[in-house]
Amino acid sequence: MTYIRAERIKLSTKSTHAHKIKRLLENNSKSSVCTQNQHSFGRSDGSVVNLSSHALSAEAQKVLSRGLNFAITPSRVPVESIVSSVESCLMRNKVPGPDAECLRQDISALIRRHKSPKQNITRQEFQALMSLRNNPNILVLPADKGNATVIIDTAEYEQKVDELVSDTSTYKKVNYNPTARVTSKLNKILSSLSDGERKRLRPLNPTPPKIYGLPKIHKPNWPLRPIVSQIDSPTYKCSRHMADFLQTLTGKTTSFIRDSTHFIRLLRDIRIQDDEAMVSFDVASLFTNVPVAETIDIIKQHLIVNNLPTEYISLIEFCLKSGYFLWRGDFYLQVDGVAMGSPIAPVVANIFMENFEKEALNSAPVKPRYWLRYVDDVFAIVSRRHIGQLLDHLNEMHPRIRFTTEEEKDGTLPFLDVLVKRESSGCLVHTVYRKPTHTDRYLKADSHHHPSYLSSVPRTLINRALRLCDPQFVESELTHVRRVLEDNGYKWRQSLRLANTTGKTRPQVVERVPAYLPYMRGVTDKIGHLLRRKYSIKTIFRPLTQIRRVLRSPKDRTPLDGPGVYEIPCDCGKSYIGETGRNINTRLTEHIRCMRKLDSNTSAVAEHALTSNSHYIRFDRVKVLARDKNFVSRKLLEAIEIRRRPNFNRDKGWSLSPAWEPVLLRPKQKNNEDGVEYVSDIVKVIIMSKHSPPCRLFVDNWLCIYAV
Repeated sequence: MTYIRAERIKLSTKSTHAHKIKRLLENNSKSSVCTQNQHSFGRSDGSVVNLSSHALSAEAQKVLSRGLNFAITPSRVPVESIVSSVESCLMRNKVPGPDAECLRQDISALIRRHKSPKQNITRQEFQALMSLRNNPNILVLPADKGNATVIIDTAEYEQKVDELVSDTSTYKKVNYNPTARVTSKLNKILSSLSDGERKRLRPLNPTPPKIYGLPKIHKPNWPLRPIVSQIDSPTYKCSRHMADFLQTLTGKTTSFIRDSTHFIRLLRDIRIQDDEAMVSFDVASLFTNVPVAETIDIIKQHLIVNNLPTEYISLIEFCLKSGYFLWRGDFYLQVDGVAMGSPIAPVVANIFMENFEKEALNSAPVKPRYWLRYVDDVFAIVSRRHIGQLLDHLNEMHPRIRFTTEEEKDGTLPFLDVLVKRESSGCLVHTVYRKPTHTDRYLKADSHHHPSYLSSVPRTLINRALRLCDPQFVESELTHVRRVLEDNGYKWRQSLRLANTTGKTRPQVVERVPAYLPYMRGVTDKIGHLLRRKYSIKTIFRPLTQIRRVLRSPKDRTPLDGPGVYEIPCDCGKSYIGETGRNINTRLTEHIRCMRKLDSNTSAVAEHALTSNSHYIRFDRVKVLARDKNFVSRKLLEAIEIRRRPNFNRDKGWSLSPAWEPVLLRPKQKNNEDGVEYVSDIVKVIIMSKHSPPCRLFVDNWLCIYAV
């Protein structure tokens, strides 16, 4: 190396270091300003709206301003979930024994030498979250629109839901649990299908749907939008299957809009006249007002016209007419309409609206020149003097369907997430639209999500700006996006690089079953790399603890529903560890029945109670140790818990590889992140009747709890 070249390298390095120091100083000053602004984040930008009578602490305000999807950094490695997920993946992909054992050794060593990642919330913020969770007088919910976090009084929330379910034209209160009846009728309908479809659609361990409401904070007195969560309900699988089947019947009209990109593509050829106006029509509460009987007749006609099989008609009709839900211990039937939250609801509403608009436009005294519809939202171009006449005609078409309208203001009209503007030449231009209640809060960059999830935020915002904006609006929209991303903790340079990527992975050469792992930085991401490098197994990561999971849910709590691993303690200090693929309360009822009948052959719990008169089985302190629908994962989790806890099980469960012993024998920390659910306040439903206290009965010198 010559002297001149060495001097050039020296000067270049010196200049580079000087620029780095300058940027670091600038970033440091910006971060200090951001830190000062974070204390007033919730109050200044409306991301946290307190509608309750409870005053929030500064720590609670700060942690809630991060959003309910924010993932908290775990304080311990979720060893149980990792071991069960990895073993299930190896078994389902049929990895050879020696290779699987080598992989177990690598993963075990990786877990033992891991370093805990830095916490992304303070201890005071976590304590504030737990204080909100333990306060039964308030609820923390997401807003209906705008991604704001809303704190409301529990009493006022329940009063508003009571007013919703008291509408006798839509709901009917019953004094029984319809789950068993709905499941039995559904199985009879499924018996006419093929064996493959019947097995795929048959409900397993169904639980009742649960209603909850999201506050509409952009309206006075914040009314609730009712949503019925139908996950694991009897008709959930069938509704999803029928939604996919019926989707092929929609989208064939000239007014159909697929999404915002499709909408702006249709705007290119539109020229608006001076005497015309842009108008949007919106159906009020469409889902609950869809006439089910009429919609079923429309679907029958579609199937006949398109030469499609009609054996699904009875199944579609049952999915639409068997709606019910649970609210504060009472059951309600849905008399008419479809529930928002049902997988079949959007496509059924779309089919009804296609038929409705066809009849309405054919009989309209004044037809709009352009009519474009996305489910219940309509964009139309109408003569200014005929807008009221068209609205009256639409509202006269059906007694349950009512439209509201919004006309353009100053030559602009929002539709979906697009702001349409008219120019003097009659052309329509467009840019991105955000509602006034939108908080510009997205998934924070320091949330403990996998980087693939975090990278989707800047990629989506930048690509949406480029896709929806006309050239004259791109620069201003990108300026806004840059400010929003930096406020959410993302770096602009890195965001621009991510915008040029697709986020898609290469197709697998060999078909493999993916692994599902909880995400912990420095642990499970490395495990995913091992699985991908050695066996081409894709890993799907899920956040371990989100803020919404720490807080109380507004839905009815049924902790003993669903499959999982449970523990039944005894006063002697030992406990029974069991697993079931059915509802846990069903299995507990069987244990109690065996104790009452002195059947020690069927139940290890009854056998343990019969061995001595000092054994008192504490069914009032049952714990749900883990929840998992997968059989292999459940058996592995049961085996792990059996090895960890003193028990009176008859066997030790499935055998585990010795490679896992160094990580499984570590004592499990007892905190709120260990996944254990204590259900002592719920188990009384199983061990006693609704109105009678629990009874103690001495039979042959041993104590038994049984139902009166």
